[in-house]
Amino acid sequence: MAELRLSMTQEARTVLTDLLRLIAPAAARVSVSRACVPAEEGIAGFWVETLTAQASEEARLLAAAFAGAKGEPAVIVLRNEGQAHAFLRSLSAVRLALRDLVLADITDAQLESGEDLDDESLPPEKRHALACYACFGLLQQSLIAQLSPEALD
Repeated sequence: MAELRLSMTQEARTVLTDLLRLIAPAAARVSVSRACVPAEEGIAGFWVETLTAQASEEARLLAAAFAGAKGEPAVIVLRNEGQAHAFLRSLSAVRLALRDLVLADITDAQLESGEDLDDESLPPEKRHALACYACFGLLQQSLIAQLSPEALD
C-alpha cells in the first residue's frame, strides 16, 4: 500500500481535480499517439481502442483520488501495487499532455529543472500548467520512492 500526502489547500486540490477532468481526453490521445502501436490494421485498431479506454479510466481515477483525498494534509491511499502503477501511468499521461499541448515551447531541461523559467513572464495558463507539471512530477517521485526506492538512486 502506498500513500501520497498532499500538502495543499482544498481549493488547490479542487483546481487540480478540475484540470484532471478537463485534460483526461487529451491525456488519453497523447498516450495513444506516443505508443508503439503495431502496424497491422486489425491489431492497431484494437490497441488504440484499448489504450484510449485505459488512459481515460486512469485519468478519471486520478481525478477521483484528488477529489476524495481526506485530512490535513490530505492523503491519497493506493490500496495495492496495481493501483499505484495505474496512478503513475496517469500522472505520466497528464504530464505528457501538458508538455505537448501547453508547454511545447519550453525545453525538457527547463521543465525538469525549473531553472531559467521566469514564471512572471509566462501567461497565466502556462504558469498554471507549469505548476501542475511540477506538482505531478513530485507526486511521481514520491510514489516511485515508495514502490521502488532503488529506482531513484
